[in-house]
Amino acid sequence: MDYIHLILKAFAGGVAAIGFAVLLNANRSSLATIFFLGATGVFIKTGLLFFNFNIIIASFFGAIMVGFSSYFLALYIKKPPLTIAIPSVIPMIPGLFLYRMMIGFVELAGSKEFSEHEFVKLLSYTYSNGIKAIFILCVLAIGISFPYLIFRKSSMHYLRKREAKKGVVK
Repeated sequence: MDYIHLILKAFAGGVAAIGFAVLLNANRSSLATIFFLGATGVFIKTGLLFFNFNIIIASFFGAIMVGFSSYFLALYIKKPPLTIAIPSVIPMIPGLFLYRMMIGFVELAGSKEFSEHEFVKLLSYTYSNGIKAIFILCVLAIGISFPYLIFRKSSMHYLRKREAKKGVVK
């Protein structure tokens, strides 16, 4: 893989993130940020895959970057962080692994007779793709929520200060 391919994949990830943001009714003012985060997340994931990282670990680092960046950029653009984080991470969802798992289950449930060797091979292929997809989905969710778990106390402090300024103290 050359660097042009890496940049094109990152650009496509940013465009896909904007597409999902439009589907999720994100504000127009946050589309540039969503493009940047989607492209950067896909760039990190693809770049780490280029250096032979595991796809689950690469997805985790891409999601971590999107999570932290969305947390801090949301303060800058004055939007909720999840409204820019969720569309930005959707292009990293493992659609190919989910598709292969589904096709494997359909073939296993079909009326075709398999030898024991073919059956075990297809079953292991199906479960392998399914487990990869599930783990990637889990690390994407953990990567997005990680900054909120770390900065939860400070964000609650910020909310209390804001409520105190408005005169609504609990």
